[in-house]
Amino acid sequence: MNRHRMITARSRATMIAGGLLLPALMTAQLDRSRVPVPGPAPVVNMGAHTTFLLPNNMRVIVVENHKLPMVGVQVRFDIPPMIQGGRAGYIDLVGDLLAAGTPTRDKATIDESVDRMGASLFTSNDGLYANALKKHLDGLMDIVADVITQPTFPEVELEKARKRAMSEVQQRQEDPGAIADAVGRAVTFGNFHPYGEVTTEKTLRLVDRAVLIGYHRKFFRPEKGYLVFVGDITEKEAKALAKEHFGKWKPKQVSHVVNDDGTETIEGIGIVQPWKHVATPAGPRRVVIVDRPGAAQSIVRVGFPLNFQPKDLRALNAQVMNTILGGGVFNARLMQNLREDKGWTYGTGSDLQADRFNGSFHTTANVRTAVTDSAVVETLNELLRMRDEPVTTEELELAKRYMAGSFARSLEDPRTVARFALNTYLNGLPEDHYATYLKRLEAVSIADVQAAAETFLYPDNAVIFVVGDRASILPKLEPLSQISDPAVIELDHNGKPYEEELERVKDRTAEQIIEHYLEAIGGRSAIATIRDMRTEITTELGGEATTLTQWYGPNNQYRSLMKVKGNSVQEEVLDGMRAVRKVPAQPDEELFDIDLLDLKQNAYPVPEVFIKDNVERLILSGSTMIGDRKTYKITMMTNAGTSLNDYYDAETGLKLRRVDLKYMYGRNLKIITDYSDYQPAGGVLFPRSLVQSGGPVGSMTMQVTAIEVNKPQAVGFFNTGLPAVVDE
Repeated sequence: MNRHRMITARSRATMIAGGLLLPALMTAQLDRSRVPVPGPAPVVNMGAHTTFLLPNNMRVIVVENHKLPMVGVQVRFDIPPMIQGGRAGYIDLVGDLLAAGTPTRDKATIDESVDRMGASLFTSNDGLYANALKKHLDGLMDIVADVITQPTFPEVELEKARKRAMSEVQQRQEDPGAIADAVGRAVTFGNFHPYGEVTTEKTLRLVDRAVLIGYHRKFFRPEKGYLVFVGDITEKEAKALAKEHFGKWKPKQVSHVVNDDGTETIEGIGIVQPWKHVATPAGPRRVVIVDRPGAAQSIVRVGFPLNFQPKDLRALNAQVMNTILGGGVFNARLMQNLREDKGWTYGTGSDLQADRFNGSFHTTANVRTAVTDSAVVETLNELLRMRDEPVTTEELELAKRYMAGSFARSLEDPRTVARFALNTYLNGLPEDHYATYLKRLEAVSIADVQAAAETFLYPDNAVIFVVGDRASILPKLEPLSQISDPAVIELDHNGKPYEEELERVKDRTAEQIIEHYLEAIGGRSAIATIRDMRTEITTELGGEATTLTQWYGPNNQYRSLMKVKGNSVQEEVLDGMRAVRKVPAQPDEELFDIDLLDLKQNAYPVPEVFIKDNVERLILSGSTMIGDRKTYKITMMTNAGTSLNDYYDAETGLKLRRVDLKYMYGRNLKIITDYSDYQPAGGVLFPRSLVQSGGPVGSMTMQVTAIEVNKPQAVGFFNTGLPAVVDE
């Protein structure tokens, strides 16, 4: 990923657009039901370029174009991806500071000199690009050579650049698009891949001047460099300028040691973990989200890494396939589905990147929150359809015409010829790669496209990444994941596992917050009058209507009955001391240990009244936001050995959320229950709406449809039917 910085620019551009409508064309009758028969692929006139090596093995490429008295100069170094580790971001700072000073010029001098010539100069972490009128070329080359060969990375400029970079990181928190880009790469490649590292404020603070100097000395070397001239210049003139400014550049070799553990020690940089393995689609499909509370829209990406290089013989077939799927044309399948048919988005598309180190594929769509899961489903369906069904002749020809037109237009810019020549060297392409492009494009068949889809599309191994409102989208996304521990992975805006941002609370205790809650729902006196209570909760499990009825009796007695489609599926009874679980066609099971303690703890209409009897520790963890509500988080270690976290509205005192951490069915679960719609029953407020995610049966919305207070049950209603315990 290159970051470019423009020092200064004064450019003039003229756009001339025109068209002729011939009367004959205006009245011609066209049969639009047939795709026009393509003619033979035109011969590509790439334009001439020459190349030679300087004595230090720096390669020079010259593309002559004498239409305007302008010359562009590019210096590019072939630098492999590198893991930055705890100092992620320093490579971008190299590009930002490359022209910030040399032994003979400070930043202001460089800026003023470039500006005085009416020139432009852009720097990046692998070189620079500059242009100027030909009459200023020699003076510009003085600056280019000075900046490339001996940048000093002044401390004062480093601090300015660091502040700019940290400001960008801070702004990313509020920019869903920036989050989708940065964290999207992290979930595609992994945090420990050069393409997946995320720059944070913490990593930027650790960057020092020594690492910038070390990186420059290690990788900005003539034998790995390319000097490209484009414009009003001859090969002879270019050779003279190249020899004068770069011919004698012979920097010393940098100390480089491979350690026993596989790491490298590079002078100025220190210990570096080398990147060795190409990331490829692996593991089951998974869902990752970054929460944007209250967001009206979600950014959806479906992607995976690929071992896909530009020199791959199937590369052009794959690009045609991607164009049909979502790569630029309005008639692309994703656009037609998500926008034209469903009306869910203004735009969507797919991106297939060929990269000699590590390629990738991803789709992108910005959709309404309510249809987030549906957009993911349709995207996956389009990937599957591309693999399973041949494309139509019309789709194929439209894609090829679009790609041929884009290629032809690019050749109008002489810089394209230089870029193609440079790419040929960098990517190890055949010399006629671009000259034969149109001919090879025309030869792509329907079978080639389907074969490319089967080779490069992996919907079952994809990462579904969403930036959106967690509360709204998480329950619906869980079924799309093929993992279960957890089904949805939650990250923060830096791509790290989500951790709450808690502020310390000094003006109250956990006990006071509990008391505030009890007062908010009616007070201890009102709660104490409730001796018996029955609640009925309705929901859906697996698409089936489900009812849970609960009875609370005196002295910690409790009974529950779950029915699915009117049929009993489970019953639990607690007589205050012992409990039993009853499942049809199975022996009754007495509950012990954690199961018994957990049931006892919740066998009260308002468990918080007896909270001190059921928890070992009660901790006020701090305050945080749930949506637009400030809440107090209380963490409880229960007698059952489980951990509970309750969140109470700081203003109203009502409980808004519970997070229950449990180990069930061989996996760790994070069960989140949100409470709302408090209504009175027997003088006490109870939540009527409960939304739960992360449970063993997935997400569900529960509605309390009935609450009856102080209607005693028949004698023996809470009997467990268990045999008496006999002491031996």
